[in-house]
Amino acid sequence: VAYVVPAEGAEVSAAELRARLGERLPEHMVPAAFVLLEKLPLSVNGKLDRRALPAPERGSTRVGRTAPRTEKEEILCGVWAGVLKLERVGVEESFFELGGDSILSIQVVSRARQRGLKLTPRQVFELQTVERLAEAAQRVDSETGGAAQGLVAGEAPLTPVQHRFFAEEHAARHHFNQALLLRPRDALRGGVLARAAAALEAHHDALRLRFRQAEDGSWTQSHAEPGARGPLTVLDLSALREGGRREVIEAAAEQVQRSLDLAQGPLLRMVSIEPGGGEPGRLLAVAHHLLVDGVSWRVLLEDLESAYAQLSRGEPVALPAKTTSWKAWAERLAGHARSGALDAEAAYWSEQARREVAPLPADDAAAENTVARARGVEVRLTGEETAALLREVPAAYRTQVDEVLLCALAGALRRWTGQRRVRVELEGHGREEEVVGGGVDLSRTVGWFTTVYPVVLELPDGGDAGAALRAVKEQLRAVPGHGIGYGLLRFPGGSVGGTEAAAAEVGFNYLGQFDQAVSDEGFFAFAPESAGAPVDARSPRPHLLDVSGSVQAGRLELRIGYAGGVHRRETVERLAGWYVEELRGLVAHCTSSAAGGYTPSDFPLAGLDQPALDALLGSERGVEDVYPLTPLQE
Repeated sequence: VAYVVPAEGAEVSAAELRARLGERLPEHMVPAAFVLLEKLPLSVNGKLDRRALPAPERGSTRVGRTAPRTEKEEILCGVWAGVLKLERVGVEESFFELGGDSILSIQVVSRARQRGLKLTPRQVFELQTVERLAEAAQRVDSETGGAAQGLVAGEAPLTPVQHRFFAEEHAARHHFNQALLLRPRDALRGGVLARAAAALEAHHDALRLRFRQAEDGSWTQSHAEPGARGPLTVLDLSALREGGRREVIEAAAEQVQRSLDLAQGPLLRMVSIEPGGGEPGRLLAVAHHLLVDGVSWRVLLEDLESAYAQLSRGEPVALPAKTTSWKAWAERLAGHARSGALDAEAAYWSEQARREVAPLPADDAAAENTVARARGVEVRLTGEETAALLREVPAAYRTQVDEVLLCALAGALRRWTGQRRVRVELEGHGREEEVVGGGVDLSRTVGWFTTVYPVVLELPDGGDAGAALRAVKEQLRAVPGHGIGYGLLRFPGGSVGGTEAAAAEVGFNYLGQFDQAVSDEGFFAFAPESAGAPVDARSPRPHLLDVSGSVQAGRLELRIGYAGGVHRRETVERLAGWYVEELRGLVAHCTSSAAGGYTPSDFPLAGLDQPALDALLGSERGVEDVYPLTPLQE
């Protein structure tokens, strides 16, 4: 942004300035926006007061955004625009300030590979701009650049989250699912859809996993052959009267949810529901959680749409190249756990477990905390507030959406309990490719990759929003390896046995932006009927409170799950109200001129603590990096 004070009597416009400079400078050196001032604001010491400079009018910073200059930049700008649902993207804009998150970064990696560029999610996190990513991207053959695989068969080691599942108490292990009930945009042809579903089962090997328990109580997983019939069946409801179709759809969904079989299969079932009467159809997809996670569904829906379109045109199914198989990833994790590379993390997790945290208040601590008693309270931000959270808030303190949501949650819990410290069990996407030493690409791999780990969040004294956000950000970024080592150390095969468990009464999961995968304008939208109960009602709930967030239809939705009886609804409604108040306060602060600043994790090479960083940069924005001086530079 260029701030310009015209000479007395001069008439000048931003368009003229841009044109004049464009004649003399390369495009990337022409300012993105111009702000004309009568005079520059000065501090009491006579120096330029940067914080008093007005922001350019909304939208003006995009007028002169730097366009792509190379083929790599052109590809990545197109990929970003597609994933983020934007018309254009400049090469110097930050992925996270445009609304990106860690889950969308995986989609960026996947689509970039399809266009012949190899990146990793970690590079997206660290480099953040198209300009820097284009320099790091490697060329690959988009057709053959994936992992060379035939049909994957044989046993695979259990991963930490799978070990955790079998170690927990469940009333019915076969009934622990993830499910979607979708409304296709257009009527689907049952035969074509069945062939497309069969192609998915053959392509994604984790969809064919089976699980068996040995006499000693241990569990194993192995791959079955693709089913002769495929995973799809058709339910024709055209003979039913219109008023009773909803009840039949929901009853059928309940039956499918309970029908999976760990040992014999199927563990993936898809049902094409044809209601008749001119109504749009429904597609029910139910998979056991041992096979899939939230990122997997995005891959599967894209592939299902692609396969269906190809078959509808009379073409053979040609899905994008495979990435690292589930089996190969599980084997790499098991080897990493045995290698001793995680020994240094054991002290961190033990220290986390020893930190004392006060228990949450309960209306009736003796009441049962089961799925049957599960209830929920939902609250939402407006579309404008959500847009600010996704695209404006991250710039103030270089935060990500989940860090802001967790800071607001910690603030709400402090108002409820009076305590500054809370232990929260976090869920991450778990596709931490760099942990096992490279040579891995999980951007299109289907499976249950989730990492689950505890973090103690402690807010500073006082009510300063910026200080709270920076404290939470640093505590989260101090977690080694995004938490993947916690499960590797705790469960069988780890090099450090008996890593202490730290029970958390609050669970948190940010599911990302569902608008990117399912929307009213897309191939699939969410259907209004219930997809059925994904977990057996008799099973215990893992936490007293389960907090989840996602963006749907352009609005952030927050849900606090609880057990009726343990907590009254009005208790949780009050907490949810505080949560939204805290979040709105953070959004307001971060979008104000007073906000801004960095934390030590922003500049890991600098070796500066928070006071030194504040003294050096204050609330300045726009600093790309800070490096220590070498003797020669000095």
